[in-house]
Amino acid sequence: MIQEKPSMIQPALVGGVLLGITSAFPILEWFNCACCILVIGGGLLASYLYLRDYPTNVASMTYGDGGLLGLLTGLIGGLVWTAVEVPLTYFKTRFGMDLQELTKLEDLLGDYRVPPFVEDIATGGALGLGVLFVTLFVQLVISMVFASIGGVIGVALFRSKAPVDPQPPATSGTPPPFTGGDGNLGP
Repeated sequence: MIQEKPSMIQPALVGGVLLGITSAFPILEWFNCACCILVIGGGLLASYLYLRDYPTNVASMTYGDGGLLGLLTGLIGGLVWTAVEVPLTYFKTRFGMDLQELTKLEDLLGDYRVPPFVEDIATGGALGLGVLFVTLFVQLVISMVFASIGGVIGVALFRSKAPVDPQPPATSGTPPPFTGGDGNLGP
């Protein structure tokens, strides 16, 4: 009798929300510079939660299941990442944090002026919506790829081995040939 696998939604939600929030916050976001460790960690967490909550399916979970769980976690995580990062960026821009950096750049460049589209991006002007969609797309791709890797790693780490069969393997019925103490056949 084949068992149906339980839903991956709850572990993916937990892993995805944690992935998205930690990846969006300043200072924490820098951990993703180390091979997207926060994103991989989200997929790893989701596979751990899935395997912990459904121990009857532990031995039957494949690497493909871990990849699928990581993909779902990455999808949720990318959406949360963008949903958290956009307001944070807006408030940073609104209170002048990014504008000060832009002014410092203009001072460094001297007579050269920063192109208007760079100012629009920094201030959330006309190109703000386009930047939002590009950001969402990039974060979805990054999250889905690396969280899938984390899901596969999680299956490799947390999946228990299949139960060992206590019966020895069946033999063909013919005994092995007699070898003497010196390794030659016969006496």
